[in-house]
Order: sequence, then C-alpha cells, then structure tokens
Amino acid sequence: MAGLVAAFELRNAGYKVKILEFNDRAGGRNWTIHGGDTYTELGGFKQDCTFDKDNYINPGPWRIPFHHHALLDYCRRLKVMLEPFIQYDYNAFLHSADYFDGKPQRLRHIRSDYYGHTSELLAKAVNANHLDDALSKEDQEIMLESLRTLGALNKDLKYEKGASASAFRGFDVDPGGGLQPLAEDSTPIGLKEVLNSRLWSNMGIHNMYEFQQTMFQPVGGMGKIGEAFGKELGDVIRYHSQVMAVDQNDEGVTVHFEDTESGEKLTETADWCVCTIPLSILSQLDVKVGKSLKGAIDAVPYAPSVKVGGEFKRRFWEEDDSIFGGISYTDMPITQISYPSSNYFDKGPGVLLMAYMFGPDAVEISSMEPQERVKMAVELGSKIHPQYAEEFKSGISVAWHRVPWVLGCYGMWTESRRKEHYENLCAIDGRVVLAGEHASYINAWQEGAILSSLDAITRLHAHATKA
Repeated sequence: MAGLVAAFELRNAGYKVKILEFNDRAGGRNWTIHGGDTYTELGGFKQDCTFDKDNYINPGPWRIPFHHHALLDYCRRLKVMLEPFIQYDYNAFLHSADYFDGKPQRLRHIRSDYYGHTSELLAKAVNANHLDDALSKEDQEIMLESLRTLGALNKDLKYEKGASASAFRGFDVDPGGGLQPLAEDSTPIGLKEVLNSRLWSNMGIHNMYEFQQTMFQPVGGMGKIGEAFGKELGDVIRYHSQVMAVDQNDEGVTVHFEDTESGEKLTETADWCVCTIPLSILSQLDVKVGKSLKGAIDAVPYAPSVKVGGEFKRRFWEEDDSIFGGISYTDMPITQISYPSSNYFDKGPGVLLMAYMFGPDAVEISSMEPQERVKMAVELGSKIHPQYAEEFKSGISVAWHRVPWVLGCYGMWTESRRKEHYENLCAIDGRVVLAGEHASYINAWQEGAILSSLDAITRLHAHATKA
C-alpha cells in the first residue's frame, strides 16, 4: 500500500515512476483469496481455494476503522465500495475451555453480569459513605442514578434476576404477542464465576480506539483496494519482479531484480527510490545504505501470525445461533472466530475466519502443513460451534512468516527500539527513503503504511527539488 500510494501521488505530481512488484497483483498484504485462487507458501505447500467463486477470506487486513482517514479517502477517490464491518456482536460467544464445563457463553451475558455486579458493589460503597472524600452528597446521588441505569440495577440497587437485568442480558423466553407464553427473566451468572472465568478479558477489545464502531470493509474483499490502485496505475507496475539488491551513488539508484517467471536478471535505474519492502525481507538483501539505516533495518523483528478460513455448507451461525457479524473469543489456540459482515441470510455456503493467532501458538501451528492447520481449527472450533462437523466444506490457511514476500505479519517495535532506530529508519539516506507500516506509529495497519508513504514522498519531493 505504501508503494502504491507513493507511485500514485508522485505520478500525479509529474514524476515518472515505476513499481517493481514481487506478486502478480497489486496490494501486498492487502490481499483477498477467492474461490478458484491458489497460494503456495515457503516449503512448496500449495493450496487451492475451493470456496464458491464469490466467497473469500482476507489473510491480511480485514477491517478499516472510521478514523483511518487516509485509507478511507483513497477508497473514495478510487471508487472502492465499502460496507460496515461488524466488530462487536453482543450475541457472539466468549469461551474458556476450563469454565462453565467448556460451554461458550453469550457475550451479552458476561458483559451485563460483569458490569451489573461491579455496579452493585460500587453502589454499596457509595451508600456506606466510603466515597465521601471523593464525592459530594449531590455527586453521590448522581453516581447512584448512573449505576442503576448503566449497571441494570433494580430499585434496591441490586443486580439480580428480574426485569432490569433481563433488559440488558436478554430473556430465557422473549416477550411475545397475543396469547404466547409470558416472558421469562434470565438468571445472571454469579460475580465470582464471571471473574474467575476471565471471559471479561476480551470484552475491553471493543472499547479500544482501533476497534470502535463504525468499521468498514470493501465489498468483495479487502483486495479490492489493491485492485483499484493496480487498475489506476496500469503499466507503472512491473509484476513478477523480485528485488535482489539496491545500489546507489551520487547520481542515482540501481535496483537489481529477477523476473520470477523467466528467471531473467534485470536492472532498473532512477534518480530516487522509495523502498517499501518489508524489513523482514529487506534485511536479507544487499542494500547500499548508511550504517544507521542498515542498523534500523536489521533491528525490527516481524510478528508471527496465522489465519485459517473455512467455508461451510450453510450460515449456521445465523440460522442456529442468531449471530450476524462480530467475533467470538476463546482461550484455545484459535483465539477467535469472526463471522461475515455481508450477504446476511444467504442460503448458499458461507465463510468464517476460523482462527486468527499470534505469538507462540502461531509459531507452533505454522509448523503444521496447511491442511493440518485447517483440521485443527475445525476440531477446536467445534467446541464452540458443534455444527462444524456436519457443515464444514473446505478451508485454507496463511501463516504470515511463511509468506515468501513478507516473512511475517508486521513490524514489532518496542519503546527502546523506537528510541534508538525509528528516526534513522525514516530518514532519507542519499537517494533512498523507506516507507511502510514499519515506518509508522500505526504498525500493522494500512493507515500506517499510507501515512508513512505520504510523509516520505513529501520530504523526498522537498529534498529532490532542493537538490
């Protein structure tokens, strides 16, 4: 994305530009695998995606926050159609293998019970005058009113089975019409059980700025953005081009690359180079840059990550469980299950993101062959959705540190690494400047790559004009 933005804006400013692209498509990690596509990872493991033609999985980015203004602007300018991405579904599941007999719990139940019980405790503290030093008498009355409202407490300021709690967590029997059975209130889970299960640990994710609604996704897959850039830039992009070395002197830059289809060794020369190759790859190449930039390139490791997508005969999560978008979380290695945010009520097959893993689990699971990862995701996911066994059709997996052109998911900065290397990484080195999510404070997001690119080419333009 950083390279596409740089080429788009520099070309529009009057520069002659050329992109050398490893793949046969534009977009890099902006990538969608559709039914009929093939993908081969390191080790030669080839996967044929047998999903229905219109079904897909996004192995890389899959959602766009409302405050990623630069990315949203390019979607507008390139006429990429967007639709809402449902991050948070109260009817999705929270799951622990060790609590509630391994049975998944509705997010709305855990959320309501956690906030209800804690609101009751705080109300007791207010009534016992334990907050007199912090709140005036009038403030305490307002606090109690807010706790009753936000915590679903009854008139006695208790969180217990009844109309107030059911209005938040739902009913055992929903209210009906006519002479249908009367509504039955649901029974809250006890505070101790809620706390000890630690299911609350995944509730705060949706409060984070990065994941607040409204979020978006391109209609037809995230790769539509890369496709739009590719169409716009046309023959500016040379595909099947694997960069082997970058040389520079006072006069310009020479990039040595190989045509991955013919094996031919080629070069491209230019006055300036915007290099957006991931550092996990760039650190292994012969790149003629100064010591400080080379040190920065070598200093940043990349996160391991694995995604597994699976197609099912029917959208059982909608038909059986009334889940429409959103994410279920578990403490099993698959970590999460994401439900599609489009084509609701479709009667054909549907695709789930069956697993999205980071860290040690991702490293361990990526050592499996791709279909073994899929098998594992089906086995573990069945503990949340027993329908898996009957409804599963096929799956595909992507282990990011086994993707030949990235060797990792995103650049992993620490505060100390940033202090030592970040400015050096972003600085113009002779006739070369780097850009990408790794050269941003929003690493792992497309917005970071785009903002990094806009900053880099703005500085490069000023530098080139002065030169």
